[in-house]
Amino acid sequence: MKLSSNISSGIKETSYLSRLWCDIENMPIYNWIKILETTDLKWLFKEGKGRVTKRLSEHWLNLQQQYIDEFGLDESYKEQLRVMRKLTLLNLEYVEKKDRFLLNLIKMSESDLNQLQQKQGVKFFEMLDHVEKYKGYSIDPHTTSVMKWYYSLKNMSNGKAD
Repeated sequence: MKLSSNISSGIKETSYLSRLWCDIENMPIYNWIKILETTDLKWLFKEGKGRVTKRLSEHWLNLQQQYIDEFGLDESYKEQLRVMRKLTLLNLEYVEKKDRFLLNLIKMSESDLNQLQQKQGVKFFEMLDHVEKYKGYSIDPHTTSVMKWYYSLKNMSNGKAD
C-alpha cells in the first residue's frame, strides 16, 4: 500500500513539473514578458493555465535566478539598488542622530529614486520590431527562448552581427 502512494506522489511531482517551463533555455520569451508585464504566474504553465501557488512563485524565483546567473543585473537596476541602499542608510542615521540636515539628503535620495523608477521601458513588441530589423528576419516570440532573446539583445548592444 505504501509503495503505491509513493509512486503516485512521484508521478504527480513529475506531472506538475512537466506542465511548467523549467528553464530559460526553453521558456518562450512571450511567456517571460507576460509575467513581467502582468505579474500573473499562470504564464509559467506551458498550456497557460494552472493553479498559482506559493510553490509556483518559488519556481519563478528560480527562473529569475537562472536569468541573473546567465546575464547579470541591468545597470539601471543596479543604480536603483544603490540609491535604495543610500536612502536606507540615511534613514538609519537620522533615527540615530536626529540631525535634521539628514532630512534634506533623504528627500534628495527619494527624488533620485522616484526618477529612476519612473523611467519608461521599451514595450516588448516595439523591441521585437527593432530586433527583427537588425537580424533581417521575423522572430516568433512564442518559440524563441528567453536565453536566445536576451543573447540577441546583448549581441546587438555589443554590435555583433547575427
